[in-house]
Amino acid sequence: MKKVAAAVVYLDGTVLVARRAPGEKLAGMWEFPGGKLEADETPQHCIVREIQEELGVGSIAGDILTESVFTYPGGTIRLIAVELTLNSTNFVLQVHDRVEWCAPCKLLSYELAPADIPIAMEIIRKYG
Repeated sequence: MKKVAAAVVYLDGTVLVARRAPGEKLAGMWEFPGGKLEADETPQHCIVREIQEELGVGSIAGDILTESVFTYPGGTIRLIAVELTLNSTNFVLQVHDRVEWCAPCKLLSYELAPADIPIAMEIIRKYG
C-alpha cells in the first residue's frame, strides 16, 4: 500500500483544492494536493516537499487531520491529510491546471478523486 500525504490548507474560512491537469493521473478531478511519501519520510516532511514541488510555495506542516484508504485500479493508497500553513499563495502549478479556495460546505460539489472524499467529509464535519 502506497502512503500519500495530502495538504489541508485553510485560509479565511476556505479550503484549497486543486484540479489535476490533462495528461496527469485522474486528470480533471479535484484533490487536496500532495504526493507519495519517500521511504523514511514523515507525512509532515512529505507534504512540505510535495507542496514546494507541485505549487512552488513553502509551507509549515501541522497535525494529521484524518486518513483515507482507497483502492484504485493501479493499487491501494493510504491518503494522510495533513493540516498545512502556506508561506505564500503565489502558486506555480506543475501537475494541476486550476486551484480554488472553497467553503468547506461546498467541497462535495467538486468532482473529487475518490480517496479525497472521506477527507472532504472530515473537513466538513470539523469546519462546517
